[in-house]
Amino acid sequence: MNLKKQNSFTLLEILIVISIIAILAATIIPNFIGFDTEARLAASKTNLSTLRTRVTLFRTKEGRYPKALDELLEVTYSDLGVLKPYLDKMPVELISSSEGSNETITLKSDDKLPSDGGWAYIKDKAKVIIDWDKELDAKWGKAEEQNPSEW
Repeated sequence: MNLKKQNSFTLLEILIVISIIAILAATIIPNFIGFDTEARLAASKTNLSTLRTRVTLFRTKEGRYPKALDELLEVTYSDLGVLKPYLDKMPVELISSSEGSNETITLKSDDKLPSDGGWAYIKDKAKVIIDWDKELDAKWGKAEEQNPSEW
């Protein structure tokens, strides 16, 4: 009888490999859990800064503040002879939802903020804020207990 030696992994070898993979996953995954929220915070703050800068540019070029944020998409200015809108598209706010919102509302300073997400333009102050008037919870890390509408 001719016995051939089969090449295969033993049960012990397979268990060792699975254990190593589990240990690596347990050490790596926690590092990525907070990454999403940090990126959403950074993007929202950057987009808020962009909107505020564009409102200032609008004031400088047009001699007045916009009546609503949507005017930044509609009105054009001459940039070395090339007509450009103040914004090509409304940036997203990623605090209220992970999908983001680029909705805009226009308010007066004494109006209540609806906190629906997106951007709020306080017309009588020419101020852009995030339309989210709720404190952030622990999942937001360093931004916990901050109110995005106050940034």
